[in-house]
Order: sequence, then C-alpha cells, then structure tokens
Amino acid sequence: MRYAAEDTEEVCLTYADGTLVSVDGRSLYLALRLCLSEALDGGAEEPVFQYKKWSFELNEPLVSDAVSYGPSAHRDPLAALAKSALTSSPLLSDATARFLVAPQHGDAAFGVFMTNEHAATSVSAVDIAGRVAARVTGAVLHMARSYFWRSSGAPSGGGLTDAGGVPASGEAGTTVPCTFAVRDSPRKVLDISLAPAVYGLAALTDSLGRILLFDLESCEAVQMLKGQRGSQCAWLEGGNGPMDRRRMFVVVYTGRRGTVELFELGSPGQAFASVFIGPGWRLVQCPEQPLGGSLPVGPVGRAGRRAALPVPTKCILMSSKGEMASIDVSI
Repeated sequence: MRYAAEDTEEVCLTYADGTLVSVDGRSLYLALRLCLSEALDGGAEEPVFQYKKWSFELNEPLVSDAVSYGPSAHRDPLAALAKSALTSSPLLSDATARFLVAPQHGDAAFGVFMTNEHAATSVSAVDIAGRVAARVTGAVLHMARSYFWRSSGAPSGGGLTDAGGVPASGEAGTTVPCTFAVRDSPRKVLDISLAPAVYGLAALTDSLGRILLFDLESCEAVQMLKGQRGSQCAWLEGGNGPMDRRRMFVVVYTGRRGTVELFELGSPGQAFASVFIGPGWRLVQCPEQPLGGSLPVGPVGRAGRRAALPVPTKCILMSSKGEMASIDVSI
C-alpha cells in the first residue's frame, strides 16, 4: 500500500501474469466499514470500491514483481507545456501512471513503464459482509480472489499472484508501454521495495546478489550494495522529528547468513549496524498510516484534518512460527 503526495491511498495487487490492479484505498476502507456494519445489523447491502486494472506491454507477460509509484507532474506549468509540445513520450511529459516492472523472461533486468492515458475507474460490487464479520483480513483476500479472478484461476502459493488467471469480469486492463528497459544479462530483478513517496526511491534485489537503489524521478541508479544474495529489503526511518532531521535506512535481511543489516542512504556501502537473528524470517514493510487514514474527519470547514497522520517508516520481521521482531534504530 502506498500514499501519494495528494493524500490518495492505493492498494496494489500484482499478479504473475503481468496484471496489476490498483484499488482506491479510501473506497476499500469505506467498503470494509460497511461490511462490518451490515454484518452486525444483519443487512444485505453489497459494498463497493473503486479500482483500476493495468497490463504491461511484454512479449512474455510473466513478471517477478511490479509496483506502482503514481503519476508524474511538472511543478512549472510552462515547462510542462513546452515538453508536451515537443514529445508525446510519458518519460518527458506528464505521465498519468508509472510502474517499475521486473519481467521473468527476456534480456531486461527491469523496466520503467509509463502512460499518458487515463485508465477507466471500475466499481466492484461484492457481498462479503458475512466473511468480514468473521475476519477482516480474510475478507480482503476473498474479495480480491472472488472478484478479480474466477475460482479456476484463483491465486495460489505465497502471494496474490497467478500465471494463468483470467479476470472474472473479462475486461482487459489498460496497456502500459515500456518507456525504457535496463538490460544487463544475466541479471534479473527479483523483488522491488518502494521507499516513502517523498524520497522517490526503490530498492531492487537481483539474481546476482546485488541490491540496486533506483531513483524513480531521474530513472538513474544511485547506489549498489554487493554480496547480498538471497536478501530481502525494506525501509526504516530513524528519528521522530521533522523530515529534515530524520535519517533513512535500507534494511537488508539475508536469510543465508541470518543477519539484519542497516545501510544509511548516501553513505558508503559499509553497514551502519548489523545483528544476527537467524534464518527463517520474512521482512515486512509497515504502512505509514492505517487504511483510510487520509480521509478527512471532523466538522465541515476544518480543512487539513485527517483520520491519521503518517508516522516514520518502519518494518518488522515475521517468522514461520508466527513470531514477530521489531526493528528500530536510535539516532
């Protein structure tokens, strides 16, 4: 789940067949609240939420990972007008949607996909009140499975991905072309972890044991960490004060060594801190605010007040036994 600069919320489901569904977080939150209310009152209203569906222009549409990092907008309107007059490329003009995609096949390690088109917003109608009453988390999973995919193509395995699933509604997603691809065979990107939107960065783990820090705005690699084969990445902010006083770290868990290492942005490749925790853990990125946190609350006229303010970026470790370990750094 990510939060754009304009306080919109986006919950993305990435499927291995090259389809990405971006659900409007606010409408999903309201749908879940309606489910709980109807379950308690014994009603039968069908909750609705808004979503957009995307597909990536690939010769072989299988992906290891794909993330959405929102639209681009030039702050200077005159510069935007000049660029749009010279080219139709979304890389040089305003893009309505941008994605970082790691294809499974081909010679590209990863690619940047952008479009100038405005995708149609669809509205779901799913009766999940009974399931939400039992378990909200299960309801979200069932909602994604029952609406977006037929039972024969339901996601299997460890995540919401499926190589052969067919959209339940039969609708085709908006096709997003590849603006440019990074080719460095035999390197293949396996996992993508987005930093908070204000930093404009992504951490990419690859098949050669490297971690690449990629600037989403300039589309340039800014740092590479070596010797991290089989690693997982997440992001962690140190400090609770204003943004200019916080320090951002890339958290790297290497299951083979059983170590957790912290690398500070802008510093050399040497780890800021390292601790042994053992194998068998999964690094999980925590949301910056709860679902529905950007919704306005309070009396009409009190502009700027929202349900929950963003908190410093955190991550946790989860074991296969259900144990949880928090990660923190004192500055």
